[in-house]
Amino acid sequence: MCTAHSIEARDLFNAVLADINRFADMAVNDEKAVRAIERRLTETDQSRAKSLEKEKKKLNKRLAELDRLFSSLYEDKVMERITERNFEMMSGKYQKEQLEIEARLKEVTETLNDSYEKSQGVRDFLSLIRNYQGLKELDATIINALIDKILVSEREKLADGTVRQEIKIYYKFIGFVGELHITPTKRWTALKPKNCTVCGVEYVPSSGISKYCPACAKRIQREKSNESKRRSRERNRRACIELSAKNDRLTLSSEMDD
Repeated sequence: MCTAHSIEARDLFNAVLADINRFADMAVNDEKAVRAIERRLTETDQSRAKSLEKEKKKLNKRLAELDRLFSSLYEDKVMERITERNFEMMSGKYQKEQLEIEARLKEVTETLNDSYEKSQGVRDFLSLIRNYQGLKELDATIINALIDKILVSEREKLADGTVRQEIKIYYKFIGFVGELHITPTKRWTALKPKNCTVCGVEYVPSSGISKYCPACAKRIQREKSNESKRRSRERNRRACIELSAKNDRLTLSSEMDD
């Protein structure tokens, strides 16, 4: 994790724990708030679902009409009321429309199923999280049961000098509900901005002994790594030269003895 997005473990722990307890208390004690969350998370889907249900009904009605048209068209052909050419032309037209409607019906049905699953997901989430009311500790099992992922923003310095970070928790079944804003603990707020000793840019240090801004620190670390590799290659080269010289001396000594 880069320095700008770093966060104290205790800050993240406390924020996540508080949010879980907030939802758990709501699920147990506040039916009105529960309904508000359900509306907030599914309102758009419900509105769209109504529109899609109407479209689905119209598509199915048109498919039934096409079936009747096919039947009538075939009867006209058998009774020789239309030519073979006209039969082929009309049946091709109906078949093309039928395939297009079936493809659209599949899309509409899948979208509606997703919408219904999301509505059910809200209920499943609230049913699950009510079991964690009064939670005092977090562990991997609880986090994996309730949360898909957590995103942490860069630290933001406010006008009053305090530092704030945003946390987004993506819960199982419902995804992202709302961001949390926290004020990092003293480790961050006690450190005043300083200027990088290399480029002069002002930055918020991650520790009291920090000398470089994140960009320069990364570059310096890379340069140190490259220098270390260069020295290693030089040592290996010298070792090879010394070994070769030693072998040459041994060969010369052997020839002189002969």
